[in-house]
Amino acid sequence: MPATDRLRALTTGADAMLWGRRASVWLGNLAWGSTLGGALEQLAGANVLLRTGDPLFAALALIELDGVAARIVIVPPELKDEHLPAIAERTAVTAVVGEDSALALPGIRFVRATLPLTPLAEAPPPRETEWVLFTAGTTGVPKLVSHSLGSLTGAIRADAVKNGAVRDAVWGTFYDVRRYGGLQILLRALSGRVSLILPDDGEEAGDFLVRLGRHGVTHLSGMPSHWRRALMSPANLKIAPRNVRLSGEVADQAMLDSLRTRFPAAAIVHAYGSTEAGVGFEVNDGREGFPAAIVGQPGAVEVKLVDGSLHIRSPRIAHGYVDGKELLTEGFVDTGDLVELWGDRYFFVGRRGGAVDTGGAARKEEGAGRRQSSVTMDQF
Repeated sequence: MPATDRLRALTTGADAMLWGRRASVWLGNLAWGSTLGGALEQLAGANVLLRTGDPLFAALALIELDGVAARIVIVPPELKDEHLPAIAERTAVTAVVGEDSALALPGIRFVRATLPLTPLAEAPPPRETEWVLFTAGTTGVPKLVSHSLGSLTGAIRADAVKNGAVRDAVWGTFYDVRRYGGLQILLRALSGRVSLILPDDGEEAGDFLVRLGRHGVTHLSGMPSHWRRALMSPANLKIAPRNVRLSGEVADQAMLDSLRTRFPAAAIVHAYGSTEAGVGFEVNDGREGFPAAIVGQPGAVEVKLVDGSLHIRSPRIAHGYVDGKELLTEGFVDTGDLVELWGDRYFFVGRRGGAVDTGGAARKEEGAGRRQSSVTMDQF
């Protein structure tokens, strides 16, 4: 990707904010300022383990490290400490970045992320940076997948071409930016040079909704379970987004109808994708499932079924697993998500192996032929 498309370059002249729970940063200041205390040049070509306590520091470090570090390994907040030494070894980590020295790893250089910003020294020549993410829904030793900034922003660029940039947007997300879903929203905000409101670990839904309302959120994303908690909170009266986005779990009809009732003027979109497959497709017609016409349709993103399992091929898929395990089958990612055709629409019925969420098993209503409950997929 050209140097002008690196993340720091996207902040130049941006009249936008990154709002965290405890602090905020004007994006335009990143043209001259750094959160890494003068150590950015020393991280050139390093394999960096990004391990922060505050999502705001994670977002700022990602902007700075892209195009500088050879590899960024993004540690999600729920990762168990026992896995870190093996992960650092597998990914050849040479530095750790975080805002607290308690997040350091023995024998590996630690660079502290701080606020307020300090003057930025001359940036090193730009390079391609590998982004390493942890897959969702894994148990035991996590799986790691490799992306580039190009694969991560493929859906965002396609959306900008199709619909144009939304210059007055204020994005918010229930997702953590250290996961694929939250990272997508961070990249959307940066690409559009618009503001983003970040959640914080342990923040109550009502408190976050109040913050979202205070900053005038217009575009808000999360899983159906996030939205369910939001709709149960009286604080949802504080927000009036004009774009509501769901992903990460199956969006059932009851949830879509509830959101339509609460936000009648909003565009409601549910997206399908995974850390490995990237963003596959979006559905915006207000109905659960997805149109049968998506399967087999030619285009940049191709979707097919193999034994009922969704397979996806696109420029947005990960480049591979870090351990070298095969990701693709004939150029497609096997998502493991099972669907069935009822009428003119496909519905999710579970995951290969029978993994469903605690809300119940996927089944058809008697005589209606519809999925009854949400299925948790290994996505975002």
